[in-house]
Amino acid sequence: MRPSSKFATGVVLFALAGYLTKFISFAYRVPYQNIAGDFGLYAYQTVYPFAAIVASLGMYVMPVVIAKIGVDANGPRRKLEVLWGSFYVLLTLAITLVIAMWGLAPTIADWLGDRELAPTLRVISLSYLLMPALAVLRGSFQAIDDLKPSAASQVLENLVRVAVLLAALLIGVHVGLDAYALSRYAYGATLVGGVVAIVGLGVWAKGFTFRFVRVRVSTLRDVLRVLLTTGLAVGFASLGILWMQLVDSFTIVNLTGADFDAKVSKGVFDRGYPLVQFAILFTTALGMANVPSLVRHYRAQRIEATAAGLRSMIRVTTAVAAAATIGLMGVMFPLNVALFENADGTMALILLSTSTFAASLAVASMTCLQAIDKERTAALGMMMAIVLKLAVNLWLVPRYGIAGAAIGTSLAFLGMAAYNFNRLDQVIPLGMLRLKHYGVLLKTVVPMGLVLFLMNLIGLERVTHRLDALVWLGVMIVTGGGIYVWRLWKEQVLTTEEWEMIPFGNRFIHLIDKKEN
Repeated sequence: MRPSSKFATGVVLFALAGYLTKFISFAYRVPYQNIAGDFGLYAYQTVYPFAAIVASLGMYVMPVVIAKIGVDANGPRRKLEVLWGSFYVLLTLAITLVIAMWGLAPTIADWLGDRELAPTLRVISLSYLLMPALAVLRGSFQAIDDLKPSAASQVLENLVRVAVLLAALLIGVHVGLDAYALSRYAYGATLVGGVVAIVGLGVWAKGFTFRFVRVRVSTLRDVLRVLLTTGLAVGFASLGILWMQLVDSFTIVNLTGADFDAKVSKGVFDRGYPLVQFAILFTTALGMANVPSLVRHYRAQRIEATAAGLRSMIRVTTAVAAAATIGLMGVMFPLNVALFENADGTMALILLSTSTFAASLAVASMTCLQAIDKERTAALGMMMAIVLKLAVNLWLVPRYGIAGAAIGTSLAFLGMAAYNFNRLDQVIPLGMLRLKHYGVLLKTVVPMGLVLFLMNLIGLERVTHRLDALVWLGVMIVTGGGIYVWRLWKEQVLTTEEWEMIPFGNRFIHLIDKKEN
């Protein structure tokens, strides 16, 4: 076992790698849209969930499950047997998915409303073959509490992928490739990034023995059971935004005419998901800081302490999520112009921004369910959200287009959060504290929202091009953020300990104390 200090350092690096990876994944969409246009972004983003879901399994979910199986195994040989068994199971699954995707690509493309997407789906399917090696190598390191290789490989994989992607995009545009060909080359970059990550992990793996061992049938059966139950349940529940995007891929174009304008509109809508996803990552990461202590209290049957920790997590998550949601809604007009050159789809993107708060609640509640060993309950909540999203899209998209899809995403996450918290209440009583908290929170967020609304009215005349939008965006962020922090302190929404969970929160408290004294 590694020293605890080294493990703690690895946890910090792993978290930072996750933030950096998500930021890279968000940031490259901007030059992609600027270079390839909204139709180009449509051709890339419509099939994106098919790539990202499997990639997330190999990057986050399966390594954790494999590490847990490896830790529970007795003896070095047994650990190696589990790792090789996991590799064989995942490789079989990956080959099956590749064969299925390759054969069904034209059919799936037809379901997406665009037969031209079939070749891109086939390119994406090849990346599935990288998932077993990535998951097992990362899981083998995490099983010995060494998180640095996983963190480094995440960043390396995404940096290489984005660099190759943007280079291929620039060359493709220069030689006159169409949007569909550009998307194929872009997903080819995923293969390059994955191979580089495997090589890097393989070099790192020389630090400990990773020899071949024979895997017994009983081990394969045990590994298969865990990966297909706990692994898929955790993975399924953890990919909320991607499932919402997948539903949109199958519905928006088909329900709005499946013509060129419908596809461009889908491309405009796809501007919003990376923004929302990054905001959700930031808000939920803050609230998750006390989840390890929550798990310890629950396992020791200290229900009151567990409930107190859960309430604290809810307060921090919702306080930051409320600011992120109203802030993103308030600055969407200048943000849209600054990043994507025009204000197309701003109203739909404002509606999509509302899902930041709902999704933050859903993700926080899902993580708590998983922490108290309720993975299947969390997976069921996610399934309900997908069904609700599909139903709302079928109802509203034909009437309101991408605005209807935005409403569908928010309602789906709200439904998921309501279900998850209801199930949590049955295990850990929370009482009515959450409702009182939301009432106080409303008082803090309304002033910021009103100020940003007035600034938007002024900005409609001032913002005429990207530089104007960027300057005005900065002014709005500083003004709105300052008002919200002031109101948050005045209403005493958070305790001193909870303020310290927020970046620079301790400095803010120190500054306030100095002024009051």
